[in-house]
Amino acid sequence: MSAVHEHEVQMRWQDIDGLGHVNHNVAVTYLEEGRDALLDAIGIGRADYVVGRCSIEYRAEIDPTFGVVRVQCEVVRLGTSSITTSERILDGEGRVAVEAEFGIVLWDAERRGSRPITDHERAALEGGRTEEASR
Repeated sequence: MSAVHEHEVQMRWQDIDGLGHVNHNVAVTYLEEGRDALLDAIGIGRADYVVGRCSIEYRAEIDPTFGVVRVQCEVVRLGTSSITTSERILDGEGRVAVEAEFGIVLWDAERRGSRPITDHERAALEGGRTEEASR
């Protein structure tokens, strides 16, 4: 549906667990950083959505010696107020370490409930147009 947005995430020393690799919980944070970069580029901020569901497959450990990972995120489905994204974490050699799918719901903080995707947001999400360059 949309172009793949790529975002680089710098690993932090606290991301590493007792087994010597990036902890599985931290991988969720990396995915969130990539998704936030995609959505923020079209004007949907972190406070504008909530996660309704997620499915994550850990395919390989993330080795901290790479220092950075790349998160790829793309919109695969749009509903009335929901967005489904396909997300991947690529290790330092470009291999897929984590694959995920998130169902997010646009959020109206004042009403404390979902809100519809605007025409402007829908056009940007369908076309993959962003205001800032991918990192």
